[in-house]
Amino acid sequence: MVKMSNTDEIVEFLSQYSLEDVMSGIIEMQMLLYGNGVDSLIPASEYLAANALFSCKDSGNKLFEWGDYLKLKEYCKEAFTPNIKELFTETLKMVSATDEEKEAFLQSQHMKLKNIAFRGDGYIHQLISFAERLYSPLDQEIKAKLGFTFTSYKKMILYIFYTYGVRVTKAHSNKYKIKNMIKAFCGKINPQLPSIKEGYVFRINKDDLRKVIDSEEVDCICDYLSANAFVGEYKKVDLEELKILTSKPFIDFGKYIYMPLLFSTLMNLPKLFHYTFIAEKIFDKQVVGIYTKNRGHVVEELTQLYFKRIVKKENILSSLKYSDEDGEADVTVCMPEGTLFCECKSKILTLNALNGSNDDIKKDVYKAIGAAYDQGVRSIKRVQDGKTFIKYVEETAQEVHIDDTAVKYIVCVTAENFGIIPSEITKYIEIDKNISVVPYVVNIYDLDIITQECNSYEEFLGYLNFRQINHNIISSLDELNVFGFYKEHGNIEIKTKGDELYITDYTQRFDRKYIHKDKEFLQKYK
Repeated sequence: MVKMSNTDEIVEFLSQYSLEDVMSGIIEMQMLLYGNGVDSLIPASEYLAANALFSCKDSGNKLFEWGDYLKLKEYCKEAFTPNIKELFTETLKMVSATDEEKEAFLQSQHMKLKNIAFRGDGYIHQLISFAERLYSPLDQEIKAKLGFTFTSYKKMILYIFYTYGVRVTKAHSNKYKIKNMIKAFCGKINPQLPSIKEGYVFRINKDDLRKVIDSEEVDCICDYLSANAFVGEYKKVDLEELKILTSKPFIDFGKYIYMPLLFSTLMNLPKLFHYTFIAEKIFDKQVVGIYTKNRGHVVEELTQLYFKRIVKKENILSSLKYSDEDGEADVTVCMPEGTLFCECKSKILTLNALNGSNDDIKKDVYKAIGAAYDQGVRSIKRVQDGKTFIKYVEETAQEVHIDDTAVKYIVCVTAENFGIIPSEITKYIEIDKNISVVPYVVNIYDLDIITQECNSYEEFLGYLNFRQINHNIISSLDELNVFGFYKEHGNIEIKTKGDELYITDYTQRFDRKYIHKDKEFLQKYK
């Protein structure tokens, strides 16, 4: 007898119930578990919802009750187990492989883990703000082609998010009324899922949406961004595969819709329209050019904004041209204590790289980090050679000289979370022997948090020094774990018996603070 895979087992379980019942359970699970340390919640919800689209019908053979919800929650918590077992199995096969083959295998597996477990690049309020800067300037161009603005789409998903919160709170307050508890205890009523018992509270009627957002825009949003229920065109998907609901965040039931992936939908906001601009050939080259340029501009703009928290604005220079050759220094922080050469890149990881293709990982890392590092090296060499830069003020060129300070760092700021790669960057790029500066690679969302949590520019430089002297042994999937370690232990050289120190469990202080900020941010959209 062939052993059933975990996905097959999940599909068999889900197929017993109606699609609407299962989606109600998936949404309720996210709302009840969010913020309670369930790391697999977001990707597992994507996995379950995609397979529900494949396997569930309009009417189920069984009612979806509280016990079934608890089973669904167990599948969520155990979603990664088969992948971890497979990882250990594949790792054991590499015992006799060459060092190069082992390294390539590890890089591929690390990227797959990033894709599965770390889809969210930052906290929700950061991602929404970043998306606003990216797409709002192109509202009219988007509406001309798609029939709706980015602003209307953002308003719609935030309205749904807030509505779900209000409705599930009310449903649970009714569930725990004394008379209902007594009835359930005495076996007089079945313990149903509150969101179903109270009348399918996660249904969002299109007529209600039309009262909040322009009627035609609602219809266009639903047409472009919905997966239609019961069309029979969906396939069974494993955990690491691309899920349709990351690009089609709504399920259309006709008169009403569901938004089953609450946090994925919000977190994916900066990337949702990227492939519309780049791959779908909907917009002309001029508009695509505006979008592409704006992506880089937003990363540079935020980098300057964040450094202004710890450095006076007159010490931050942007878009410095080379006086005698092609090239540009994106953001340069000039202080006697040390100079930062910041290069900003908006490259997004390709699907092939996310799926673990080593060739594509190398290409993406070079475009997002390697090219930025090379540019930083060129700028440092210019400073060391006494060459000047050019700054344009109201179209007038002004010559700029940068002091050759003893302390110099290259900071590569990315729009993408590259998982473990920043902490192991010397395995991906070649360090210039004449400069001997290992770049500090940080995504724009982590840079936001770190510059808020540093008390001074000197403390930030201390962190860069800590990263520099420990770059050979530090490894982490999450930059904030490394920064949290530094905040607790200080600017020390780490002593360890092993070849590598994998840092975890130092993000709690940030999670508590900034998840609370998420909630405050979302409240203003009620």
